[in-house]
Amino acid sequence: MALTVATNTGALMAQAAASSVNKQMEVSMERLSTGKRINGASDDAAGVAIASRLTAEVRGTNQAIRNAMDAQALIDTAEGAQLEVVNLLQRMRELAVQAATDTNDTSDRTAIASEITALTAEIDRIANTTSWAGQQLLDGATPNAATTTDNDAATFTFQIGSGTSVADELAVSINSTGSTALGIAGSGNAPTALTDTSTASNTGTVAVNQSAGTITYAGTVTSGDVFKIKINGTEITHTVSNADTYEVSVAGIAQQMKELIDAQNISGLSVSRNAGVLTLNVGGGVSVTNSSNAQVAIGTIDSAISTINTQRASLGAVSNRLDSTVSNLTNVSSNLQAGRGRIEDADFAAETTNLAKTQILQQASTAMLAQANASKQNVLSLLQG
Repeated sequence: MALTVATNTGALMAQAAASSVNKQMEVSMERLSTGKRINGASDDAAGVAIASRLTAEVRGTNQAIRNAMDAQALIDTAEGAQLEVVNLLQRMRELAVQAATDTNDTSDRTAIASEITALTAEIDRIANTTSWAGQQLLDGATPNAATTTDNDAATFTFQIGSGTSVADELAVSINSTGSTALGIAGSGNAPTALTDTSTASNTGTVAVNQSAGTITYAGTVTSGDVFKIKINGTEITHTVSNADTYEVSVAGIAQQMKELIDAQNISGLSVSRNAGVLTLNVGGGVSVTNSSNAQVAIGTIDSAISTINTQRASLGAVSNRLDSTVSNLTNVSSNLQAGRGRIEDADFAAETTNLAKTQILQQASTAMLAQANASKQNVLSLLQG
């Protein structure tokens, strides 16, 4: 092998080894200092993408857990208020049973009716004021709906998953618990004069069916159609406009007519709406003015109690379901985080071993570089002769 000075091959090889070892040592130090095996896309291109998707799922799932717990709190709040409504109805039934016996005279029944009226007012107050974080629960108003009434069921949609599928959402309907919705707001008597006087030239195909105290709209509505109702000589008129898509429907007609009737403040008249059906009642509450009316009142209140209990059972079932939802989401979140950790977390045992190895190799390569540089000093002895 030729003895040269211009090219020190040993030094070059030692320098390259030192550079490579130094880079490996820096990678080990970075991983040990951050605790992450992947600190950049160059560490593991596929791993970065997978870890990012898992992070989105973990964060979404954790938020879904909080959503489900909030939903459960909302539902439990509504059910708790309904329980108090049932207690009020139980007291009203007790009073109706008391009023049904003829050991009471007119003044006694008047006193009983006074308490029933107060209890009915309290039921309406609960329905109109029960809320969760400012969101009304028992007034039948669906959040963000274009049009709602006090006789509808409010539908709440809860995001209980991290995705966008139907299974990631839970819709819960909470019925109105107002006296009108429960059927205890009126005596059940129809107005003495109720007539549908809708314009015959309407271009829509709506059929208006009238029975005692009820008007039903069914069919197709078009803009410009005119609908009229005459109640005890008072005529209410509504002209359909297509400005609101909800209005151009039988449900919209019924709602508009209800609002117009309510605005007339016809004495003793209460109006409820269910889809395209208007129900009109005369009276100011459950009647216990005589034994016969009190017997009817018992049946009416029993029906109201049954309605509330059915709703409570439904809400209780959903609340229990959400317990399982939260447990499952918690388990999913834990497993997702474990999977992400196996991809991007540093193995400290492996990395500390690698760091020790690279530090030794760095020292060795530095020593060999010094030896390689010193080895060329032998050329000077040849020059000195």
